[in-house]
Amino acid sequence: MDAEHWIIGPQLIGIILLLAGGVQRCYPPKSINSLYGYRTPTSMKNQQQWTEANCYSAKFMVKAGMVLLIVGIVLSILLGQLDMPDKLRRLITVAGLITSSIAACVLLIVKTEKHLSKTFDN
Repeated sequence: MDAEHWIIGPQLIGIILLLAGGVQRCYPPKSINSLYGYRTPTSMKNQQQWTEANCYSAKFMVKAGMVLLIVGIVLSILLGQLDMPDKLRRLITVAGLITSSIAACVLLIVKTEKHLSKTFDN
């Protein structure tokens, strides 16, 4: 099996989320800005919400990254064991990559915004 089968897939998104969450946890944005951090209108209302949103989203990214890394590796192993045309294997891998990317982004926003609304009276 080629190296691309082990790199391309949900595990790639998992690695990206692990890195982004790790960087954000180690170097959290200290003040509200438009360049770095979890930036939504809710998170940028005040410094307290900004800090909470960035802390929560960083933890979520690390957890989601671990899950996607494991799922991607398992998927790669399973696809490697199945006898199927290479084009179908690539299609499944790319579909997993796209689906995991969109799902991770949507879940990150939904979960963080829900956490902010529970934590703060808006």
